Parts: sequence; structure tokens; C-alpha cells
Amino acid sequence: MLKGASRLGARSARGFSLIEGLVALLVFSVGALGLIEMQVRAVQLSTEAHDRANASLLVNRLFAEVALKDTADTPDPSEKYLLTRTACTDGISTSHPAYTWTRQVCAEFDDASIIIERPAGVSAYSLMVTLEWAGRYKNKDGSVVTRDPRRHQVTNRFHWQ
Repeated sequence: MLKGASRLGARSARGFSLIEGLVALLVFSVGALGLIEMQVRAVQLSTEAHDRANASLLVNRLFAEVALKDTADTPDPSEKYLLTRTACTDGISTSHPAYTWTRQVCAEFDDASIIIERPAGVSAYSLMVTLEWAGRYKNKDGSVVTRDPRRHQVTNRFHWQ
């Protein structure tokens, strides 16, 4: 009887079985894939935040430009800046006061669409600027990939008197 019990103890102390090893490998692999996916998503969100910050900076730069043109001769320069939906590929007249600004936007977001309009219910002294673009990034080989097929918008309002 004692002999059988020692054999049982020897068998259980031998180590992992093949199934246990495969399960451990599977659990480790799922964890590693989860970490890789989390890192990819973090990079995507970081790039999107960078794009949104650049868009906000550009919009605020336009507002500063318009505010600087607010003089006694032109108390409301916003009327001259109005622009219907214009894509970077459409181009804009060089005589438009926002021409230089639109070139800066198009340099940052080559597929941008720009709208400069009045907010609803406002007739003067106020602008609403909307930028739309597709999220993109470049691979190491130089190819461009659309990161996010949705359109993003940044809209700011400015009012001066």
C-alpha cells in the first residue's frame, strides 16, 4: 500500500503536462496581444489629439488675424472673411483675406474642408470656423494610411466689439 502511494506522489511531482503548458502559452499570448493593441490605440489617440490641437491653433490664429483688422475704419472685418465650404483642392482666391491662413491649413491637413460663417441667429461681429479633415498618418515606407475614415471637426466662435 505504501508502495502505491509513493508512485502517485512521484507522478504528481514531475511537472507540467503538455496541456498545462499550452494553456499557459495561450494566456501569455492573449495578454501580449492585448498590450500590443493597447499601444497601437494609444499612438492613434495621441496623433488625433495632436491634429485637434493644431486645428485649434490654426482657428485661433485666424481669429487673432481678424481681431487685428478691427479698426475704426473697419469696425467689423468679419464680413470679408466669410467663406462657404471650400476644400484645399478647390483653391481660394488670392484676394480673399484668409488666403494665407487657408494655405497654412492646407499645409497641415491636405484634405481639409474649411467653412467660415456666422453662427445661427447672429448678423455681425461673430464668426464660426469649421475645419474638417480625415485622420491620416505616414508609414515608414512613405505610404499614407487613413487612420480614421470619420471626419473630425473643430469649431470655435469669436465675438468682438
